[in-house]
Amino acid sequence: MPLRFWSAFVALTLALPATATADAITNGGFETGTLFGWTLAGSGSAKTSAIGVSPTAGSYQGYIETTGNFTALAPAVVASLGVPGSAISGLGAGTPVNGTGISQSVTVAAGDVLSFDWNFLTSELSQPSTYNDFAFFTINGSAFLLASRNGSTFNTVSPPAGFEGQTGWATQTYTFASAGTYTVGYGTFNVGDAGHNSALVLDSITIPEGAVVVPNPSSYWSVCALLAIVVALDWKRRRYREILQS
Repeated sequence: MPLRFWSAFVALTLALPATATADAITNGGFETGTLFGWTLAGSGSAKTSAIGVSPTAGSYQGYIETTGNFTALAPAVVASLGVPGSAISGLGAGTPVNGTGISQSVTVAAGDVLSFDWNFLTSELSQPSTYNDFAFFTINGSAFLLASRNGSTFNTVSPPAGFEGQTGWATQTYTFASAGTYTVGYGTFNVGDAGHNSALVLDSITIPEGAVVVPNPSSYWSVCALLAIVVALDWKRRRYREILQS
């Protein structure tokens, strides 16, 4: 096969743009080290494994809690998440006192799937069952229970500092039946008191949107350099033939 053919083939291959998977969620892995992209009501931040829980991916994970100077009263958290109070009371976990919520608006197609990892920590296990702290996620006006002090199984062996147990990491999914713009939110609440902290840890929140074209600027320089080599080699080859024929 002529050298020019292979050179041109390689050049065209290098010129092809790469593909990557777009995501409707902003900063779903919290790898900015902040809650960038999320609306916060209460006390939350991005944490490393220093809290005693290792992220499921990357170096950071989202962390929201029920106790602390910066937590918000339940009505403020519920309003921030855009759900009615009846959606929270309908979870059957009790009447919330204070806590934290984070949310963001996303645009999805029908059939898109929200996926996320979560872990619920609590220090209420040694307290009466009245203090049924809980964690949940929300989609527009609906709320879905993730875990509660009374209804979940906890690992109490070497729990993170400040807590008595954790559920351990689990993965949750939600499929959007219709295209549109939705508010995706997460929350955790104290029940019966404003003390004895519980926390919801989140990671790998994604809504994949499929493959998109991502141009690779460095490939253009590679193409230019290769084409220059092709031209030079072709000129030399033709010049060598002319010398032989003279």
